[in-house]
Amino acid sequence: MSLKTALGFLFIVASAIPALRAGEPQIYFKNSPPVEQLRPFYDPTTLSLLVTAADGRPVTQGWLEIRLDAPKPSGFFSTDFPLVEGSRLLEMRLPLRSGRAEWTYLFPIRGKYEISVDFVTAEGKQATRTFSLQVREHTNKWTFLGIFTLALFASGMVAGRIFTRASRGAKDKLVACLLLSFVCSGSSAALAAREEYSGWLGVDAATVGKPTRVHWRLSENGGGGRPRAALTLTITHLEKSKIVFAVERLWVAGEFSMDFHFSDGANYRVLASAEIPGYRTVRTERYLSVTGVEPQVAAMLPALSFFVAVIAIGLGVGRWSKKAPPG
Repeated sequence: MSLKTALGFLFIVASAIPALRAGEPQIYFKNSPPVEQLRPFYDPTTLSLLVTAADGRPVTQGWLEIRLDAPKPSGFFSTDFPLVEGSRLLEMRLPLRSGRAEWTYLFPIRGKYEISVDFVTAEGKQATRTFSLQVREHTNKWTFLGIFTLALFASGMVAGRIFTRASRGAKDKLVACLLLSFVCSGSSAALAAREEYSGWLGVDAATVGKPTRVHWRLSENGGGGRPRAALTLTITHLEKSKIVFAVERLWVAGEFSMDFHFSDGANYRVLASAEIPGYRTVRTERYLSVTGVEPQVAAMLPALSFFVAVIAIGLGVGRWSKKAPPG
């Protein structure tokens, strides 16, 4: 094959690749409110996915397999929930309705989230996309951190000035006591439908640090299988009175399951409400207490070291200012 022929063949292949990709379904992502307004554990966010065919029309049939991963550990200071960092937060399959799938989620920590989406039909996987979403920390938290750091420095400086003339042994004991004191400070219910169907809701034992299986299904009626139902599933943080996850009117064939990571050791309510054509609404709920886990020392050590260093610097500055000659 001549060089000219080879180059022509490569040009044809390169030109055909965009055309092949253009024929694939396209996946689009949108969140509300906008990214600039997102803050950890503040307000729930509505996340939407749209799948269109090559001609731009919404795909009418298929599912979306969705995986949400938490931000990886980064920076000097850990987040409020160190065990959540870098973990799988959510994994579920949502059916498309007019080409769309939508759910509500409350982001627990700051950082960059990754949302992986696979579009699947009865014939197999058709398209894959990964989206990123950045959640910034509350401004007042950084303000409080600065104020707290200045307070520690001032306390160390005052202590350094007051106890500069103390004996070395007494002074060492005082510093040790200050640092030590700082380090140390640092069920279910089912509501059956009145007609022929009832619901079952199962939630595995939940522990912070790993996903928990949430499974809902309708009872079978005389061997006739489970009917299609419009399922609304809501998970609520009872102490904060905040919805941490929700899907509304999700048409399922009598069953739905997902893996959900509860970010903190608190009490939650899981409520499932299913609308079945020709029958009354089936409501099922469960209350659960999530088991909290102490974070690893490595996650707290950088911040503790920083605060101890601030106190030590304050002590040194106080001692120096006491001994420095006037004028």
